[in-house]
Amino acid sequence: MSAEFDGRFYPLAWNDSYTKKGTQWRGHFDLSGYSEFLDLTGNVLELGSGDGNTASELAKHCLNLVCIDIARSSFETLSMKNSRFGKAVADARNLPFKDNSFKAIFSRHVLTHMIPGDDIAMLAEMKRVLAPKGMALIEVFTPGDMRSGKGQEIFLHTFLRDDGLVWRFYMGQELDDLVRKAGLEVRHFQLLERKVRHDGQIYNRESILMMVSKS
Repeated sequence: MSAEFDGRFYPLAWNDSYTKKGTQWRGHFDLSGYSEFLDLTGNVLELGSGDGNTASELAKHCLNLVCIDIARSSFETLSMKNSRFGKAVADARNLPFKDNSFKAIFSRHVLTHMIPGDDIAMLAEMKRVLAPKGMALIEVFTPGDMRSGKGQEIFLHTFLRDDGLVWRFYMGQELDDLVRKAGLEVRHFQLLERKVRHDGQIYNRESILMMVSKS
C-alpha cells in the first residue's frame, strides 16, 4: 500500500469527478435477465447511483426507488434530476435507513471502488437493510476487464488513479468469500464477458454479477 494513500478521503474524489465531468457512464442495464430474482413492488435501493445509468432503467419498474451516492454533484447530472425516484447523499458503508427496509438492493460497481475493510462494511449494511426474503444484485469488474492495471497498485488488484479514484478488480472466489463473511448467501453467480471497440482497438469488458440474500 502506498504511504501517500489516505483511506479516509478517497470516496470524496467522486464529488470532484462529477463536478468536472458530469455524466460519465455509458451503456445500458438490462434488467430482464434478473427479474425472476427480484421483487420490485416494495422499497428498492440503489447504492452508488452515480449519473443515473442504472436508476433510469429501474425507475420504469419500481414503485418506490431510492438512490444514494456519496457524491452530491452526481445528483446534478441530467438523469438524476428525474423526479420518479428519491435521492439522498449518503455513504454506503453507513446507510441512513432502518433494518429490513428494502425488498431489493442494487450495487453495480460500488465495491469496484472500495478498499479492503470498506467492502465488508458496505456488505454488512446491505444485509442489515435488506428485508427478509429480499434480494440484492451485486456487480464488480474482474482483472480481465480493460480497465484493470491502470494507476498505482495500492492493494492486490486495486489501483489508485491520478484523479484520486480507486478501481478494484475481483476474482470470483474473493467476492464469494466477502459476501459470505458478511452473512449473505449467493443465489446466482454469472461471469459477464463482451468485446468493445475503442479508437479502432478491441478490448475486453468482464464483470461478475451475483444475486445474494440473507443467510
